[in-house]
Amino acid sequence: MSISPARSWDLGTSRAPARRAGLVVGLAQLPLRPLMSLLARPVWIGAENLPAEGAAIGCGNHLGPIDAFLYGQLLQAHGIAPRFLAKEAMFRVPVLGALLHGARQIPVHRGTSRGGDALDSAREALGRGEMLMIFPEGTYSRDPELWPMQGLLGAARLALDTGAPLVPIASWGGRRLWPVGSLVPRPGPGRRVTMRVGTPYTVAQRDDETPQTAARRVTADLMTRIAALLGEIRGQEPPSVLHDGRTDGHRPEVGAPQRGYRAVKQA
Repeated sequence: MSISPARSWDLGTSRAPARRAGLVVGLAQLPLRPLMSLLARPVWIGAENLPAEGAAIGCGNHLGPIDAFLYGQLLQAHGIAPRFLAKEAMFRVPVLGALLHGARQIPVHRGTSRGGDALDSAREALGRGEMLMIFPEGTYSRDPELWPMQGLLGAARLALDTGAPLVPIASWGGRRLWPVGSLVPRPGPGRRVTMRVGTPYTVAQRDDETPQTAARRVTADLMTRIAALLGEIRGQEPPSVLHDGRTDGHRPEVGAPQRGYRAVKQA
C-alpha cells in the first residue's frame, strides 16, 4: 500500500477531513513514530486493506501496554487518524487525560449509567466517516497462550447499527517488547512486532435474530477472524473455542482484584 509522505504525516490538506488526526496527534507523532519504529521494528501485512475513506471499525487483539502505540502508528502511517475507544479512567490521569481529549479519543464509562455514551460518540464519529479502533476483549488477553479472548459486544453493535465495515487486525510481539507489569519497554534482539490486517466486511441482523443475538454472533465471528489472523502470524492453529474472560477471577476491566498475569513466552 503506497501512501505519500504528506498523507502519512498528515501534512496540509493531503487527507480528507475525516482522516485528519489533529494538532495533538500531529505533534506527538514527531517523537513517537521514530521511537516506535526503533523499538518495535514493525512488520505490516495486509495494510492495503485499511479503508482509505469512509466509516470503518478496526478491531484488534490486545496483549499489553504498547498496543495503543502500535495500532496508532499503523493507522497514522497509512493516512488514518488513530481514534480509540479507551477506558474512562485514563482520561482522569493528569496530563494524559488532557492529551486524550485533545486527540479526540472516546472514553468508555464501563459499568456506570454513562456506559452508552461511548457508543453514542462512536456512532457520531462513524457518521462523519471516521475510522475507529476498538479492542473488543476490553482488556489484555488472559488466555494462557495469549490467543484472543471472547469479545465484548460494542464493536458488533456499532457495525450492526451503522453499517460500517469491521476490519479485523492481529498483532504479535508487543507483550514481549513491553511485558504487562513493566513500567517501560524492554527492547532486545529478536523482539519485533508483526501486525496483519484482514479484509473489511459488513454485517447485518438476520430475520430470526434479536439485536442481542445478532451482536453475539457477529462478535464471535469477529474474534474468530482475529484469532485466525494471529494464527497466520504465529504459524499455529488457534483454539477452536476462545478463552472466556468472564469466568476469570482476575477481571481488571470491571475492577476485580489484581491476581497477577501468568507469564507466557512469545515467539
